[in-house]
Amino acid sequence: MFSFFLLTGHFVLAQENYSLEIPLKAVAGEDRNVLVGRQTLFSGSASTFPINEDIDYLWTFDDGSKAEGIEVTHAYKNSGVYRVTFTTSYNGYSDVDEIIVRVDKDIILFVTDESVSEEKFSYLQELVGPQGILLVDMKVETAETDYLTESMLVQKIIDKKDSIAQATNIVVWTNGNVGLNALITASQEMSNDGSLEKFGFGQKNILVLTEVNLTATARLAQNVYNLLTPQSLILVSEEAEEVVSSTLSLEDITLQLKDNNYNFQLIGVHTQRSLNTVRPWNLLSFAVSYMVNNGVALNTIYLILILPVIATIIAFSRQIIGIKAFGMYAPTLVAVSFIATGIKYGLAIFISVLIVGTLGRLVARKIRLMYLPRMAMVLGVVSFAILALFFFGAVFEKTGLISISIFPILIMVIITEKFISAQIELGNKTAFKLVVETLVMAIVCYYLAVWEGMRVLILGYPEVVLFTFLINYIMGKWAGLRLLELYRFRKVIKNVELSEKK
Repeated sequence: MFSFFLLTGHFVLAQENYSLEIPLKAVAGEDRNVLVGRQTLFSGSASTFPINEDIDYLWTFDDGSKAEGIEVTHAYKNSGVYRVTFTTSYNGYSDVDEIIVRVDKDIILFVTDESVSEEKFSYLQELVGPQGILLVDMKVETAETDYLTESMLVQKIIDKKDSIAQATNIVVWTNGNVGLNALITASQEMSNDGSLEKFGFGQKNILVLTEVNLTATARLAQNVYNLLTPQSLILVSEEAEEVVSSTLSLEDITLQLKDNNYNFQLIGVHTQRSLNTVRPWNLLSFAVSYMVNNGVALNTIYLILILPVIATIIAFSRQIIGIKAFGMYAPTLVAVSFIATGIKYGLAIFISVLIVGTLGRLVARKIRLMYLPRMAMVLGVVSFAILALFFFGAVFEKTGLISISIFPILIMVIITEKFISAQIELGNKTAFKLVVETLVMAIVCYYLAVWEGMRVLILGYPEVVLFTFLINYIMGKWAGLRLLELYRFRKVIKNVELSEKK
């Protein structure tokens, strides 16, 4: 008798009481980093094997010990690098998989990006090796934008929960505050799914190596401390890399930092007091800290807080300098889009959308249609052009391009409509000038928004955003000529001044 089975997307024909032809494949998992004496779970549950067969599972731990079973625990008594083999077998058939297990007395986990070179990390590993300390690097590639780098770090932190649980200390060492922001976001996600308490942060030291001003960064670090409540959290300048890599206890770390005159700041309960009580001068700081501690994304908070700053810059450009652009909102939205996409891909999409939109309008103009249906056709062509860009990114593995969300693209499509409307109403020359002015202001605002100093200032002291209201009030009282008008009418002004002297 025969029957049909559906398994992993494939139909397999099998006779009753006969094993399905599923390959025998041993999967021992990923390489591990473990502590001496720590019971560690080894799982072969990802292995595949024929149905209705008695499978034998054998683990060999390279220290003279063996164990049977698909999941086993083992503790190593001595430091070293061990090659663990996992063998699955039945009826004379077998398959073997191997993983590398690095065992040491203590583990220091590094959260880094490409700003930390392989040579530098290898040097630190050689330095601390004789002390029985294992350095584990959770590095990600530096992406086009800090937001993408942060998201990759967040995912890696969450995926490497086992390494976090076994680490004695955690060192965050990235460009700017990318690693610190990623740790905040990862902490929020782990807190939401209830897994945060499993990692024993209360017994760990978190050390943040940074080139950013420590006082300003302290506010961000305070949010990490509030979420994780580690044994200690220390902000320290980058030149202290050897101290944080080779020293484990809080007392020894602080002593060596003082002896070497390194600039550092200790974050803890004592630094928490200023935000425990709400005062008029710290209301926004208290609100930001409360939102972060309750799961609101730090990047979202920053984008909201930076909007008044960007709007003030654009208002200054229009009111004092005399740059028109496409109003107030268009440059602001384009600048925010560039923050999400990165300047390289943002400009590529922006220019591509405008070119395709203009060509589509020229073609659609030859078809005698009403304005709205014609614009709908143009936007349809633009959407296919964006789809082609994503296809290009997929073919050439441009991670920064294919990871872009739909919202910044929609913003740029809206600008396309304004550009085409300006071409119809004002002419090509004026429309092109407005596009260039919009683009220039958006780029200026983008670089200001992604500047790490501005990010630290806004998130650390959000009250500074309130000064934009005062600045706008003062600008609103300005009734004189704009700078570009002074330049345009310079000859007239000069003639008036000469006539007054006579």
